[in-house]
Amino acid sequence: MSVKDSGIGIPTEAHDKIFTQFFRVDSSDTRRIGGAGLGLALCREIVTMHGGSIGFDSEEGAGSTFWFELPVAGPAGGKGET
Repeated sequence: MSVKDSGIGIPTEAHDKIFTQFFRVDSSDTRRIGGAGLGLALCREIVTMHGGSIGFDSEEGAGSTFWFELPVAGPAGGKGET
């Protein structure tokens, strides 16, 4: 599953921190985009707890694509392949 936007993108220096709790790319008091910086950290926790992986591709000024993969359940609820 992937979600793409055409927003402001994420600067390269912030890529390693983007899934960290309370991290905001723009933490200034005048930022226009709200939020507490928990959404992506929670998504990462949920996806990894289910045996999946999550990531993104982004270029500052050109938007971002966030994606995740989850394993497919095999017969009788067993683990399958991703």
